[in-house]
Amino acid sequence: MTSVLVTIIRAMLPLINRVHAIAFGIKPLERNSLICVELRRHKGCTVKLSDGCEVKPGDPVIKLHFNNAWINEKKRSNSGLEKKVFPRRFVSYSKEGLQLLAKEVADGKYSDVVAVYGWTAFHTHAARLGFQVIDLPNTLRMKLARLHIAALMQAHRVPWLTKFTPSPKSIKVKAVWLSRAELLRIYGSAS
Repeated sequence: MTSVLVTIIRAMLPLINRVHAIAFGIKPLERNSLICVELRRHKGCTVKLSDGCEVKPGDPVIKLHFNNAWINEKKRSNSGLEKKVFPRRFVSYSKEGLQLLAKEVADGKYSDVVAVYGWTAFHTHAARLGFQVIDLPNTLRMKLARLHIAALMQAHRVPWLTKFTPSPKSIKVKAVWLSRAELLRIYGSAS
């Protein structure tokens, strides 16, 4: 029964992701970018970042998402290779996306944005990219987000998922934040 449910969820994920993207205005930075952006207002408590930036309720922020269509396309075009180099290449693709985002921010496209953030199970990698990692509250919304992220990781067959996480419930989803100033400092002068 469990494998039938997993198969049904995997089959529905593209539709769920498409509806989610349309409903929230999630758009890829460009066709060949791993990163998608969602412009929104910050909800919840004030977030104090280590560089002194304070993200207050109502502040304009960018929520980052992975471009699932891009991931699927990349996996199809490099079927065997991607599995061997997934974490390293994934981080380098993330850097390229953040450089593109920093260029757009510097060019004024997102002139009022205070910070960028996301919810991810890749928080260790995000910390290496300069993001500040923050624990999320244990609410129903976070539990649903964790299940969604776990389903995506299983659908994409992330290589280390089955090796290091015995069940989807053991996946730790955390918030990752990067202030506008840090985004520009770290990724703004890409060559």
